[in-house]
Amino acid sequence: ILSLRSEYFMLEPLKKNMKLSDKAYHVLRNAIVYNELAPDDVLTEEKLCAELSISRTTVRVALHRLVDDGLAEVRGKSVTVSRLTEEDAASINVIRRPMELLTINELRGRVTPMLIRKLRNSIEEQQNCKMADADDYMYYIQQDYVFHTALAEATGNRFLCDVVERLNTHSTRCLILSTTLLSSYKPAVVEHTAIVDALERKEYDHAYQAMDNHLRQIEKRYIDRTERKKLE
Repeated sequence: ILSLRSEYFMLEPLKKNMKLSDKAYHVLRNAIVYNELAPDDVLTEEKLCAELSISRTTVRVALHRLVDDGLAEVRGKSVTVSRLTEEDAASINVIRRPMELLTINELRGRVTPMLIRKLRNSIEEQQNCKMADADDYMYYIQQDYVFHTALAEATGNRFLCDVVERLNTHSTRCLILSTTLLSSYKPAVVEHTAIVDALERKEYDHAYQAMDNHLRQIEKRYIDRTERKKLE
């Protein structure tokens, strides 16, 4: 299991310049997604209140959102970081593929130069990651999330965007917990590039096929890793 321990996810006191429950939620969400808070870790209200310098009520609201998202679960009187099994990963892929492909279909006639620039910038940022330390891994994964959610946002369908964002949150967690990132980051950049190239040419059928190939390759890399693990 990859632990991306980084300065980005130290649980520092929150600034009072935004709704604190939202800020607390995002800090805890990121800590869970990037395995700073690992599966089965207990999310203790008292400890979180002290580390984030916020009230129990605020922490409670953030924890309820994490439970609703499936990132945490209630066990007895405790809230813990949820586990993520191989079956969960397979189930996520079953839903993610049709949603991402629907996104490409919904982009027909909606692709703008601004979207292409944003996607290419994300790819360039991924290519520049040397994958030498935890910060590189984390930044690469953040850019992967940016890539997929930018496509969904460009459809103008906020409900589709919400679903894609949530699925990519869990997919990111699968990627980290499965330790497939080091072997998959270069192929994924090539696959992302093929999607953007097709979209820029307004070849939506090719973009659809490129996205389908990308998602199938993600699943294949995960399955290959799982099979290798069974043989160890």
